[in-house]
Amino acid sequence: ELLQYVEEKGCSSSNCVPMMFSATLGDNQTFVYHQCCQDELCNQGNFQVHRKSSKPNGIKCPACYNVHDISCDPVLLTCTGTETKCVEVIGIDNPIFLIFAMGCATETACNLKNISILNNIKICTYCVEQSGGDPR
Repeated sequence: ELLQYVEEKGCSSSNCVPMMFSATLGDNQTFVYHQCCQDELCNQGNFQVHRKSSKPNGIKCPACYNVHDISCDPVLLTCTGTETKCVEVIGIDNPIFLIFAMGCATETACNLKNISILNNIKICTYCVEQSGGDPR
């Protein structure tokens, strides 16, 4: 299994909100995101990546990943751990469209608007109805 780890650090002049989310999308694309600390030199240490749970949680979501178009052919993905929401992700780098993806995500990944991630790609996310699991 090939894993790619990218860590970006920086400073912002604007106030930021602490945020954390994870998502497992089609084509085995997994993202874990942490943003924002506000103390002096708080981003100096190495970021600790925690291994995600592989235990199924009863949720199934359509999953796909496409860097060329705003559509894709989804397959059913069994969600694990705290990723209990089905998500759609659109990523853009103005003016060129970059990413369309679907998959499982934590609730904190729902309804993100213009969040900057790798190389200033802006993402928007939308949680959608799940395909299976507990109907609560």
